[in-house]
Amino acid sequence: MRIGGWMAFIGTLFLAGSLWAQGDSPGRFQGVEQGKKELGGIKKKIQEEKQRIRDINKRESSVISHLNTLDRNLHEKDKELKSLKQKLVRVDRKVKRANKDLGYLAVNIDAQEKLLSDRLVALYKFGDTEMPQLLFSSGSYEDFLSLRWYLTSILEQDRRLIDDYRKRKTVVRNYQRELVEDEQELKSLKKKAEQKKGEIQKDLLKKGMILDAVRQQKQVHLAAIRELEAASAKLQRLINRLEKELREKAKEKTFLPSARGFGALQGKLPFPVRGKILSTFGRNENPKFNTFTVQKGIEIEAPLGAGIRAIHDGRVLYSDWFKGYGKILIIDHGEGYYTLSGHASALLKAVGEEVRAGDVVALVGDTGSLKGPCLYFEIRQRGRPLDPLAWLRN
Repeated sequence: MRIGGWMAFIGTLFLAGSLWAQGDSPGRFQGVEQGKKELGGIKKKIQEEKQRIRDINKRESSVISHLNTLDRNLHEKDKELKSLKQKLVRVDRKVKRANKDLGYLAVNIDAQEKLLSDRLVALYKFGDTEMPQLLFSSGSYEDFLSLRWYLTSILEQDRRLIDDYRKRKTVVRNYQRELVEDEQELKSLKKKAEQKKGEIQKDLLKKGMILDAVRQQKQVHLAAIRELEAASAKLQRLINRLEKELREKAKEKTFLPSARGFGALQGKLPFPVRGKILSTFGRNENPKFNTFTVQKGIEIEAPLGAGIRAIHDGRVLYSDWFKGYGKILIIDHGEGYYTLSGHASALLKAVGEEVRAGDVVALVGDTGSLKGPCLYFEIRQRGRPLDPLAWLRN
């Protein structure tokens, strides 16, 4: 059996070799080359797919971190652009004023040149020989002194005119030199401003791509949720620390709440900003991806730059960036109650400042936001989150 099996196997190989030899033709080589090309194309597609997966994984790993970095960069670049624009206005005014002054000086110099020209013509006509004759033709010594005084005064006036003319010419030259420098600076500032605008547009495009990925790709969306949960836990630790510091300072009575305490105003407090409620306190569902998030505050859609108002008297505990929430402001309202406003574009109050109900404390923005311009708003009592809609009046 074994010998018969081996013989059959060798016969099969021999037959396959004969068929291979018989099929040796140009068409066979073409088929091999075509196969190689297809294999190369497949390898390229595999590499492209691997790169796409790496890009997705990269975005998934740090969605909120990327947004936080972009928001901070945008904030700094926006500040730089505003500073450039202010400097542009100042230099532009300086150039315009210099041009106006130069025009005024040019008119005065033209008048002086004409006057000096007339004086030189008169002196030329009078001649050097006429001066002694005029002096010695005086009838008396007193006339001689008077005439000499008048002639000296005229010559002194001419000298002053010439000196003033020279000074004005020097001023004009200096103005012209400064004007050239200012115009060059103006040109340079305009170029820098355009470059900064370009950088801002690129960062905004990157931010838009990340937000689109969060909204359209489930993996990226889930990664963003995980990062936000971590940011929420970190925020809880910050609030716990701030509350601990407040308890330690309680004896100092650094803040006295208003006569009517925060706790007595449940359901009667004003909204911090007007707008549409985007998400509520507690469990929120995303129907697109069938996912759930637990939120400790609410999100209110509002126009970019709208004023965020304090809902009660208090003192600012925190006013700075916080990853996942953008720019945030925490206010202590006494009795262990705090409010937190996030995603702001600008924070108008510093730590330690007292605020009154109705004061504009920040401006609506989209820093750290996955939903565009809106306000993220929390109410807490001794670190425990409360439903803001139960405390704000309808």
